[in-house]
This record gives sequence, structure tokens and C-alpha cells, in this order.
Amino acid sequence: MVNEFEEFARQFRERTTARLLEFEQNLAQAQRTVEEAARNPRNQRAHSKTPTPANSVRRGSGQVRSVLRRGEWA
Repeated sequence: MVNEFEEFARQFRERTTARLLEFEQNLAQAQRTVEEAARNPRNQRAHSKTPTPANSVRRGSGQVRSVLRRGEWA
């Protein structure tokens, strides 16, 4: 029984070590990607512009507004 637990613990440590190494490699790659993007001036210019609203709110006197004004639905 003790040997089974020791084997389980050993395998768990090996799997955990492998996963941690893979995570650290992925993290390092992501950091390199972010740093490279920050150094690229073309990307910085694109983000420096203030965004414009895609759709402006229209406030007109359409059919719905005129019906509500007349009070037919009240």
C-alpha cells in the first residue's frame, strides 16, 4: 500500500513538473509576443487614435414617436 502511494506521488510530481515547464515556456512566448508588439511603432499608431462611434443614435420624428405623441396607445 505504501509503495502504491509512493509511485502515485512520484508520477504526480513528474506530471506536475512537466506541466509547469510547459506553462513557463508558453508564458515566456506570450511575454516575447507582447514585448515585440509594444516595440512595433505601426501598432502603436493604430491604437493612439480615439475610437469613433460606429452607429450614432438617431433621434428623429419617425412613426413610432408620432404615435406615442398622439396618445393613441395610452
